[in-house]
Amino acid sequence: MHLQRSRVSCNTPQVWILLCTVCYLAMTRIDRYLVFLYVRVLTICFLSVAGLLIVVHIFTNLEEFLRFSKQTGVGLLSTLVDYYGPYTLSIFERLSGFMALLALLFVIAWLNKTNEFTALLAAGVTKRRVVRPLLVASAMVIVGAAAMREFTVPVYQDRLDRNPQDLTGDLPRPMRPTYDQRAQVLFQGQHLLPINMEIVRPNIKVQGGPLAKTLGSKIMAQSAKFMPAGNHPAGYMLYQVYEPPNVHYYQSVYELSGSPLLLTAQDTDWVQPGDCFLVSNIEYETLRGGSAWKQFASTAELIQHLGGENTRSGNDLRVQIHKRFLQPAMDWTVLLLGIPVLLTRPDRHMFWVAGACLGIVAGFTAVAIGLAAVGSSGSLLTPALATWLPLLIFLPWGWAKTAQAMET
Repeated sequence: MHLQRSRVSCNTPQVWILLCTVCYLAMTRIDRYLVFLYVRVLTICFLSVAGLLIVVHIFTNLEEFLRFSKQTGVGLLSTLVDYYGPYTLSIFERLSGFMALLALLFVIAWLNKTNEFTALLAAGVTKRRVVRPLLVASAMVIVGAAAMREFTVPVYQDRLDRNPQDLTGDLPRPMRPTYDQRAQVLFQGQHLLPINMEIVRPNIKVQGGPLAKTLGSKIMAQSAKFMPAGNHPAGYMLYQVYEPPNVHYYQSVYELSGSPLLLTAQDTDWVQPGDCFLVSNIEYETLRGGSAWKQFASTAELIQHLGGENTRSGNDLRVQIHKRFLQPAMDWTVLLLGIPVLLTRPDRHMFWVAGACLGIVAGFTAVAIGLAAVGSSGSLLTPALATWLPLLIFLPWGWAKTAQAMET
């Protein structure tokens, strides 16, 4: 079992090193001390939460990992690293807003416990000046999580979609009906086998265009495999086609512009008799069913999926797309809601801070999820309004309360 290597890499690491050096030199000694505390607390909090989740998950599914390791000859440690590496990235991406708020509040509480906060205020340093480097560090965490959500997590979406009972990827996955507007066909099938990029028993409904005039209303086969563009266009090779029968007797089908839609063995030497090649721009990942793929797909992939949805079933996908664009702003709103809780009463206990942080995140998330569910139904609110409403309500309020707490 080997994970795909991330395609995201920085071609100019010197630029990042220079940028970090400039930011470090631009900070004062107090800023560096506060940022150091923030990074240390953030690291400890994340390792504690992620470690707890991973340990519980490992002991719950240890037999599956041992069985896979024995069958493949791969060491148990290597198996765990391969599986939980992307899993750890996913945990950070999902909990980034909560972790940023928790680290910021813990730093403020620690400064008050050691009387450093009082010393800074007595020296003429305002609350706003103390909190500013912590807000900048939190913003970097939120932006980094957004970048990871768009560029790193989608690379491992097949691995993240597997459970420990399917480490090899051989188990079938549900298939989502997807419409190809160019070919005017609806992709359907029994299920998917992602490890081979295969559709089992595809049932492709032809809804118009040149394909309907030539082949009829549907194309059915035993299996289909996605083939990326190379010496031929991207598309799906359909094996053992039984509807329409004797497909190799049909001529290949082309658009009016001359672009191929369906290639057959009648005039294409690399297509075997009984098979046919359906040209399509629908990527294989687009066919994934269930709900997990929405969490691990990039925003561009979600938008591409939306093209094959009808108005009602596409509402849920529209909500997801709006949430992707607004997620950094939502994480920032949670941050603004939590800061006044401690700035107004900095003498609170650490456990009280953790409980208040969890309550704020849970409350805001519950409101956002509830409105998203209403937007997905499309009955009372549109997907856009349902997604924007929590931000329009809580962001101005959180900003005003934070500004007021910094001035007291």
